[in-house]
Amino acid sequence: MSDALGLLLLVVYIAAIVGLAAAITLTVIKIFLTERNPKSPDTPDDASAKRGSESTGGSLFRRSKKAAT
Repeated sequence: MSDALGLLLLVVYIAAIVGLAAAITLTVIKIFLTERNPKSPDTPDDASAKRGSESTGGSLFRRSKKAAT
């Protein structure tokens, strides 16, 4: 009987820890919201738009030629 009670107590303890972690997470999310109005996406400047998608000057990741077509 004590083994079953010990397992039940362990399950209740684990559920309480998970519930506490969820409550803290939800509280932090409600308190510290990110931005209420998301920023508009960056628009390419005129010089890079005129060169086309094959130009990779200044970009961190180069586009593959298959993706450009």
